Amino acid sequence: MDFSFSPALVIMNIAYVLNLIGLAVKNILILRILLISGQIILIYTGYVRGNWIVMFWNTIFLIINLLRTIMLLIEMRPVKVPEELDDIYRENFIYMTEREFLRFWKTGEKKTVEDDYVIKAGETPDSVFIIVNGRAVVRNRAVTVAVIGRGGFIGEMSYVSDRPPSADVIADSELVLWCWKRSDMNRLKIREHSLWVKVQQALGHDLVTKVNKMSDKKNDKPGGLLARASRFTDSTRGSI
Repeated sequence: MDFSFSPALVIMNIAYVLNLIGLAVKNILILRILLISGQIILIYTGYVRGNWIVMFWNTIFLIINLLRTIMLLIEMRPVKVPEELDDIYRENFIYMTEREFLRFWKTGEKKTVEDDYVIKAGETPDSVFIIVNGRAVVRNRAVTVAVIGRGGFIGEMSYVSDRPPSADVIADSELVLWCWKRSDMNRLKIREHSLWVKVQQALGHDLVTKVNKMSDKKNDKPGGLLARASRFTDSTRGSI
């Protein structure tokens, strides 16, 4: 058996060693760089040896890895939450990185409501809202039980519990909202589950804070959750 190595064969084996090392590393960028290096070498050796199949397939692999590397480098660029959203990010979405927050924020859309219902008691809302500007009042049987200001969630209880709300939420004059449709949230759960988990953490934190404040109150009377929430919701800040 001939164990002699031609220069082209030696170079080809170097390419395979690079691929092997690449599969062993955890850093995705380094992995891509090693795979690209190996594929360039394999394309060269395929050309030298006249093996067009090796050239063809490694050219395909090279193009894919180059595109993925470019996308990875773009994702690694530093981002900054706009100043007008910084307080909302730090108060409600601190579980996310700034990049994740901006990606999630862009899945929503702006909505303006003026002196009208945002959600109605007994009707499951099709979206989860957060107040960007203005105030909303929570009314249970025509009694105002809470006032929600900037950064306050609306409709997240209904989304998490999958039950209709027990109180009305009405815009107090002009109300600017950012809303995420339930259908988009469900798609996020499937397509970007890790990000969706952090969204759930943000909503869950809000609900846990609400329950903890409720448990600290004395002489708690029976009633709906929204009615009881009035005893701990701040006059200008809160969530429903």
